[in-house]
Amino acid sequence: MKDKAFVGASLLAAVVASFCCILPLVFAVGGFAVIGASAFFASLRPYLLAATFGLLAVGFYYAYRKPKLACEPGSACEHPKANRSGRIGLWTAAVLVVLFSAFPHYSAPVARLLLSERKAQAASPQPASISHVSFAVEGMACPVCAQGVEHKLKQMPGVQSAAVSYDQRKAEIEYDHRVVPVEQLEKVFQDAGYRVHGK
Repeated sequence: MKDKAFVGASLLAAVVASFCCILPLVFAVGGFAVIGASAFFASLRPYLLAATFGLLAVGFYYAYRKPKLACEPGSACEHPKANRSGRIGLWTAAVLVVLFSAFPHYSAPVARLLLSERKAQAASPQPASISHVSFAVEGMACPVCAQGVEHKLKQMPGVQSAAVSYDQRKAEIEYDHRVVPVEQLEKVFQDAGYRVHGK
């Protein structure tokens, strides 16, 4: 019973540890505003991962420790059925913990797949009111952070194109300054918990 509690706690900690990359994706797919909570979870990620794997280790200890009562070899108490099913559940949970913990490393393809229907339209002749702005972006924790903000920008009226790069920590935006002011573009990043500077 104790091993199940530790396994459940480690799964929860793994999910929370990846909130820094899960939340922007969830909010972008749901059409909500990107919120700054992802930056908060990014700062806690190392501690949550340590707790995740610590709890999982304790779960393995309880699942594989030797029983206090002596059992004769080959008897039913040597390998109880509950212990076998518990160990299968433990290994299943361990795989899930690794998948959730590693999510920031494979989040970019997942985000591209889920947000692909919002691709920028083919370039057309641009009216004279189209402006271009470049931002240096600080505080993004993973590629999903960039793609979540990019998705939000592309949905804004007046934005012709937006490209936010996690690797280069920058954003390039083409927009109609008569429809959307540059301050409103900056606010999208600030609402997500990131800092921007004009380049």
